[in-house]
Amino acid sequence: MLLRIFSTFQIVKSTFRRTHTLINYKTYPLHDRESNAYNQLILNSRQEFLSTGCLYLPHFLTNETLSTILNEINSILINSPQTLYNSYVEHTDNLYNTSNSEKNLNEIESSGKTIIAFDQIPNESLLRKIYSWNSLIDFITDIIQIYPHLYPSCDELGALYINIYNQSNKLSWHTDHSHFFVNLLLQQASISNEGMFEYKTKNNQEIISRKDFQAGGLVLFNGRIYPHRVTEVRLSKLPRINAILTYDCNPDHRLTNYVLQKFFGRTVQKH
Repeated sequence: MLLRIFSTFQIVKSTFRRTHTLINYKTYPLHDRESNAYNQLILNSRQEFLSTGCLYLPHFLTNETLSTILNEINSILINSPQTLYNSYVEHTDNLYNTSNSEKNLNEIESSGKTIIAFDQIPNESLLRKIYSWNSLIDFITDIIQIYPHLYPSCDELGALYINIYNQSNKLSWHTDHSHFFVNLLLQQASISNEGMFEYKTKNNQEIISRKDFQAGGLVLFNGRIYPHRVTEVRLSKLPRINAILTYDCNPDHRLTNYVLQKFFGRTVQKH
């Protein structure tokens, strides 16, 4: 597993910054919810999310924040690689469904990746800080406007987790249970057509390939309506890395044991 490595000086410097400076706050003024700039950002973002199902905010993280997070992930990979779960799932167009009773055998998909679960991400991680940031939660709530309030998940494994797509890994076509997911792009594959996020339009007549996605961007996607996938990483020496930030209208949200076992290989925290 290879990541772009940055100096430890950046890690120390980033740790002491205020939360809103972890992102490009001049472009994304999440800290100033009453400003005209924030209201315009919400208006534009909501329109894009509703019309296309996919909101992409480029350069959401600062370069320094992105560098620090990649260093944090690299430390996990170096110090505890044996504890990470290499997920392999066979499924239909629904990731939660492994039954082929309503599908032909040749329609069964397979997906694979390495996962860093929430309990494997250090408490002092910048990812955790961003995930629990109230201004980000308010921002997402203002965009989707489905629920009056959103809360960070209480799930010990799936609240916040990191997907790593190494060679031969992919996420096949599927739809989600939830109306949205929040995805921080942390590293793209070094070959442009590998590890690419793709989704189908509502009528399934067109595949949209997001070649414009870059590390440091934030994605808000309606995975319930739009089938989507991550194309296979074949030859890229750099894995595709992203973080999934799980929020829910239920303040006590947790995943079922079935889902935990299927995607994390366990149902309890590591000690």
